[in-house]
Amino acid sequence: MRVLAVLLALAIGFAGEAFSGGTVCAAGFEGPGVAATVTRAADVLGAQDDAPCVLEGHIVEKLPRRKNRYLFEDHSGKVTVEIKNDVFGHLTVTPRDKVRLLGHIDWNRKRTNEVQVEALAITGTVDAHDSPGR
Repeated sequence: MRVLAVLLALAIGFAGEAFSGGTVCAAGFEGPGVAATVTRAADVLGAQDDAPCVLEGHIVEKLPRRKNRYLFEDHSGKVTVEIKNDVFGHLTVTPRDKVRLLGHIDWNRKRTNEVQVEALAITGTVDAHDSPGR
């Protein structure tokens, strides 16, 4: 039981580092044959399938009639992201919350690229007069 508690504490510490400010990183191999990590919404549309993605900005709205799809906005533009309910976990996110999304590019011949989000963290909140879309 004590070992489990120590392992859980270490896992939470490493997860916190992955979402802390500063360095943008995605786990996995980096090198020849691997797409560069996408860090801007504007770059999602031209990225290759399964490219790692780390975005910081705001989830501005839930897209109607599209299951688990949201509109994400950063300083470069807007992009559709897929966030399943279990990724939100216990978090409640509003358009005022600045979030960091970790995931990968999902390419489909019939629609524009989207980001399939695997992890989400709130990194801050903006004032009402600074909220996105205004």
